[in-house]
Amino acid sequence: MTTTITIDGGKSELRLLLRSPAGRQIGVGPGFSYRPDEDGVDRILAAVRGAAAMISLPAQVAGVVAGLTAVPGERAERRRLALALERQFGGPAVVVEDSVLAHAGALGGPGVLLCVGTGTTVLAVDAGGDHVRLDGWGPHLGDRGSAYAIGLAGMRAATASYDQVGPATVLVDRLVAAFGGVDLASLQRYYRDPAMISRTAAFARSVLDAAAQPDPVAGRICAEAATDLADAAQAATDRLGLSGAARRVSFSGRLLTPGNALYKALSAELKARGLPLVTPRAEPLDGGPALLSGAAPYARLLGRQEFGAGA
Repeated sequence: MTTTITIDGGKSELRLLLRSPAGRQIGVGPGFSYRPDEDGVDRILAAVRGAAAMISLPAQVAGVVAGLTAVPGERAERRRLALALERQFGGPAVVVEDSVLAHAGALGGPGVLLCVGTGTTVLAVDAGGDHVRLDGWGPHLGDRGSAYAIGLAGMRAATASYDQVGPATVLVDRLVAAFGGVDLASLQRYYRDPAMISRTAAFARSVLDAAAQPDPVAGRICAEAATDLADAAQAATDRLGLSGAARRVSFSGRLLTPGNALYKALSAELKARGLPLVTPRAEPLDGGPALLSGAAPYARLLGRQEFGAGA
């Protein structure tokens, strides 16, 4: 076994896995979100340094792969990030979108992955390495079926119920608790909060909990989100022409938990379309070695990513 580093960076936290013949070490750093006034490389590197400080690093590693939610959009900045990771860890580095890392961890082969967190990204890969990516449009243009979409739908249902222009729902009390009230000051704090998107996404947990009571309004929100996710999975499957065992769907992120309302609705939707929902074989961090080894079907997909000088 060679020594490798895998980095899984999201909006809530960044995790770093050192995998070596001696075992596994995991460090955790702060998450990061896209900001329009910066490329984000420096903040990503700061988060990586924070995670690396928690473990004992060797002088050199065989390879580094970083799968990031907020991967820099400009190629030059992705390359700058890859080069900086090479300098820090003493090994060749590659920077990929988080969906690639999660796909390798969850499926380790052809199929469709639903990355469902604050946002939504769908990645389908066939046996030859061809791929299709859907959504990832962000909260205003897409992210269908995401925690943000569910949280926002729940908040809107709660305000409609409060105003008595929508059906009654327990989400009203949950929204009041989340806001600390429904007066003008509470609303202003919400709209002025720099973390408004993540705060909205966090309300998805309240919706899922309410759906389990069961609350019909929350249940319908989860069912609609499941339909959106199933539509995306089917579209990716059809566009790539997946067949046989490759017609499988897995998931990444903490929103889809076996047994909760969203998972049950999604499983039923996919089953009706002939697409089985399979449990992830491993977490995204465990997808790093598969990517670095050039295993099929990821070698071709990885060839389109941004490498540092030594990769």
